[in-house]
Amino acid sequence: MKLLKKLIFATCLTFLSAQSFGAVIPGQTDYIENEDGSLTFIFDLVSSDIVGEGMGLSFSYFGLELIVTSQEIVIQDFPANGGLGVDSAADGDNLAYGDVLILSFNEAVTITGISFNGLMGLDGHQEMADGLVLVAGGILDTALYYEVGSALDVPLSGSAFTIAGATDQFTGYLESLTFFIGEPPQGIPEPGTMLLFAAALLGIGGMKYRRSQ
Repeated sequence: MKLLKKLIFATCLTFLSAQSFGAVIPGQTDYIENEDGSLTFIFDLVSSDIVGEGMGLSFSYFGLELIVTSQEIVIQDFPANGGLGVDSAADGDNLAYGDVLILSFNEAVTITGISFNGLMGLDGHQEMADGLVLVAGGILDTALYYEVGSALDVPLSGSAFTIAGATDQFTGYLESLTFFIGEPPQGIPEPGTMLLFAAALLGIGGMKYRRSQ
């Protein structure tokens, strides 16, 4: 019931954040322009913590804007293998049970891939994640989505999405999102986009790599 109340509150914040694209702090994202036309935003390559006081953190790609808010304070955590978390009483500055991230785009997108980083020991980060999260109301096992570019079984379309810790077992960070602006081109199998993205991480396929801040 407590998590349900927070999700309802998060829905209200989603509406408010969509109206306030100017009152945010710029975050830092590396992005990959994949060969199939999709984009991947990577959130765990920062040089220091970025704290989204007020209306959260913003990320941009030319005319596309993403704002990430929460029921508490959104933080882009350093060092590597961190990512986007929530600075709350639930469990430090990572995403945990009771925490909610709200992702608001200024236009419709189709999310085809997502990944999470986990915690290691008392104060460390690692690629491996564990536990369940709620993504737009659907349950994901983060152990299956800890590698950058992990493909969703069912793509998610819209302009606003919520990500919440579903069990006490999960503590970690949102590492990356892979998505199309609008709908995917016809004829491209959406899960197959992750194979192309994996090639990008290995330096194969001539994909362009940029940094926006």
